[in-house]
Amino acid sequence: MTNLESQPNLRKAIENALTASDKAHLDLSRNLPCTITSSMQLTGGCISDAALVTLEDGRQYFVKSSLHDLAVYAAEQNGLEAIRATQTLRVPEIIGLGKTECGISFFILEAIESGNATATSEIEFGRRLAQMHRKTRAARFGYPQSNFIGSTTQLNTWATDWQTFFVESRLRPQIRMAQNRELTTPKFNRHADQLLSKIGNLLPNSSSPVLIHGDLWAGNIIIAKGGVPVLIDPAVSYSEREFEFGMTTLFGGFGADFYEAYHECWPLAEGWQERVKIYQLYHLLNHLNLFGASYFQACMSTLKQFS
Repeated sequence: MTNLESQPNLRKAIENALTASDKAHLDLSRNLPCTITSSMQLTGGCISDAALVTLEDGRQYFVKSSLHDLAVYAAEQNGLEAIRATQTLRVPEIIGLGKTECGISFFILEAIESGNATATSEIEFGRRLAQMHRKTRAARFGYPQSNFIGSTTQLNTWATDWQTFFVESRLRPQIRMAQNRELTTPKFNRHADQLLSKIGNLLPNSSSPVLIHGDLWAGNIIIAKGGVPVLIDPAVSYSEREFEFGMTTLFGGFGADFYEAYHECWPLAEGWQERVKIYQLYHLLNHLNLFGASYFQACMSTLKQFS
């Protein structure tokens, strides 16, 4: 889909969006209308196609496209803007989004020039993540709108306590989806019911909702020039901050310096390493729903451990 030579409608829509962005910023020094001279397909995404497009004046932009509803990219835009507003962690500049007449949604972002991690990159990232959490406390758990974790709809119904939010907007929807898709077994369902009934004994009833990225694995961080971490693909909400580390600990990619720097700024409560396994379950269930039975055993193992 990102071979723009074979997608003239998508190419034209992107050019029009870039032209509109230049006009909106009163950047009349640019060559208008914008014309794409080349595009290079990128790898790494499992939800969208991605391309690096180059304009005739040499500017480059990162473009995501898919047949998903435009709401997926609108939610991503909202999440990036929420993180940017904290003035703690860098996110890409948002250029525009739209949909072609043939139903292809697209999202145009600043092209981040990759760099190399420095000796202090993880330390700086840990500190800045703690700063983001500390300065974004909210009155309730949730978010003003639902968004997406991958391509899965993520509910963000407001709740006054963490346990209710985590069960009703995180675990239960994923479990029901897996059941509806016949990805579970009677034994799986029994353990799931038992876990949901015991959440009150397993998790703190936190009263400090904070803004979290929500899908913080190594693939959603770009190291820019100078070793600066840049966050992409958020699934934001106001949540218990321990939940952030369900994803960072699930697939690896974060070293001891990251965790130590975070704890120096804002230590997590005793026992978080055990509770984080329950938070990992949400992401494992989502992977079960997105990618199928290969994630069944990992989900089952966690359910058996805590039910």
